[in-house]
Amino acid sequence: MILPKTISRCVASGFPDSRTCLLHQKLQMLNVCMERRTLRDGGLPFAMRASGTGPTATSSSTGQAEQSDEEFFDCSDEEQESGATGRLSRLGNMLLVSSDEPLYIPVTQEPVPKTEDQLEDDAEVMLKLGPGSELCTQMMSASLLSDMESFKAANPAGQLEDFIRWYSPRDWIEDEPVDEQDPFGRKGHLSARMLIPGNTWQTVWEGARAIPARRQKRLFDDTREAEKVLHFLESRTIGQIAQLTMATLFHVGVLTLTQKATPERAVVPAFDETIDRMTAACCRLSRENWTSSHTTSTGPGPRANSQTKYEQQLLTEMMQLECTVTQARSLRRKLFSAPPGESSSGNEEKLVQGLLRSCETDLPEGASSPVASRLMALFGEAKRAPNEQGEQQQTGGNSLPDPIEKQFTLRLSGNTVSKGAGTPQFLRAILTPQEFRLCGAFSRNTTFY
Repeated sequence: MILPKTISRCVASGFPDSRTCLLHQKLQMLNVCMERRTLRDGGLPFAMRASGTGPTATSSSTGQAEQSDEEFFDCSDEEQESGATGRLSRLGNMLLVSSDEPLYIPVTQEPVPKTEDQLEDDAEVMLKLGPGSELCTQMMSASLLSDMESFKAANPAGQLEDFIRWYSPRDWIEDEPVDEQDPFGRKGHLSARMLIPGNTWQTVWEGARAIPARRQKRLFDDTREAEKVLHFLESRTIGQIAQLTMATLFHVGVLTLTQKATPERAVVPAFDETIDRMTAACCRLSRENWTSSHTTSTGPGPRANSQTKYEQQLLTEMMQLECTVTQARSLRRKLFSAPPGESSSGNEEKLVQGLLRSCETDLPEGASSPVASRLMALFGEAKRAPNEQGEQQQTGGNSLPDPIEKQFTLRLSGNTVSKGAGTPQFLRAILTPQEFRLCGAFSRNTTFY
């Protein structure tokens, strides 16, 4: 399999980032595999080449790099190293506990990258096996075993205490007071959890052999992992691959809507509450189970259909909020003379809020206000629009379009001629092309009746 150096500059470098969508994690994994393959084909880094310097060590490491994948991964377990090898550097001025030899930091294998679905699969397997399973212990301690073998190869006289001093300093408790004649940190003891009989650290240490990292079985098979990523992409349709990016797209949509609607967020009803609700919905969507139970090559399952319905609801809510923001922006531009970027006054915001909340609202200065003049001009434009499209009609001097509703209101107040002080009376008639309604409120003077 021939791979380029990297697939795209748009994909972040480094190990798969669980904060991104699964598709991005898979592409990151593919990049890591290609980088590891490039290093192996062109020679290992200097730290991985040999334990020392000189042409012999360099040629030995080059020979190892030129071996095929099968020869490298299936190296003999019985082969042991004689003497110290695989040293990276000294660990300060520390000495081994049982001797006066310096404590060396070993060259170790690089960490194993994993995508989020692989971590979930590992957790599920460990949960099924149980904490006492030997296979579960091997899965958890594979990296620990590799580091212990590298440490033994770099420090042949080293003990578990020396490994703990380098690998987990918190589990090495130095004696107090500190011996000034021995400033090498050798006076101390292991922590309580390291002294538990039969714990994982002791068991793995006893089974570890002195094998440098360059001679160990690789913890990360870049060829096999790259093939897994390619199979993951090939076994899914374009729609299923796009589905992996839905949570990210919704998140970007919410952020864009929040940024673009900054001038109008003060007048849009419940803007902040709606944004918070949609943000929580995006977080929930990103945590949905996107594993093979409902994202398989055979097609979506019931859970996928439920998730699609949930995405449609979120999309509808975003569209409604965007429409409201656009209406608020349009009202401000049509009714007020202030530039779009400037903030509105309190009366202007109150008017826009009233129009957005309901179809009717009161003008602060009545029919003689500048806003009323602009409204009349808007109604006039709406009336002239059909005429400009060829529907010539006689307007009779009325610049307003035909009303969609007519209301007639009768009110009685003040004194009556025959019965003295009158009481409030109210009657309203509402006429529309579809209906006719009457509503009223009546009262009487209890002093005379």
